[in-house]
Amino acid sequence: MSIPSTHLRGRKLVSVRRQDIDDYGVQGFLVGLSEALLALEHVYDFQVDGILVLRRSDITEVKCTATDAFQESLMKREGIVPGSQAPSPLALETWRALIEQLAGSHPFLALEQELGPEPQLSIGRVVSVEAQHVEFQCFSGTGKWQSKPDRIKYAHLTSAQANTRYLRFYQRHLLPEAC
Repeated sequence: MSIPSTHLRGRKLVSVRRQDIDDYGVQGFLVGLSEALLALEHVYDFQVDGILVLRRSDITEVKCTATDAFQESLMKREGIVPGSQAPSPLALETWRALIEQLAGSHPFLALEQELGPEPQLSIGRVVSVEAQHVEFQCFSGTGKWQSKPDRIKYAHLTSAQANTRYLRFYQRHLLPEAC
């Protein structure tokens, strides 16, 4: 799938579709791109809500619609511009490099394995970054930490998120327990 370089250079607000994963698209400022990964500052209800990184092989469409362009102009009038969420540049060469970088500045991440017989959303903190997988300490929606870390293979990851309102909320209340 070809993505116009002007979208990246201009950090344009774009709509991204992943037809085999999600019936709905996502919207965000395009802030990074590699052969393997695409990074957005995710936009939801006219607010930037963290970093969202998607596996490029799952992406079926990236476009900057008239609606995207109009909403981007409205957001800029409100002072909402890309560049506040991510280290720059993001290490998008591999999932391993990205996760290692994000873990250095964001205590909690969300890692998703959205395909396969048992899709899984894992929320927590990186324990260690290994060659083929990440050791990831997860917690439940009730704030209970798992007794041992999960081993999540990079080959199964479809998305990663950092610095979302959801993650920051849990971070404020659970971070002391994570250490």
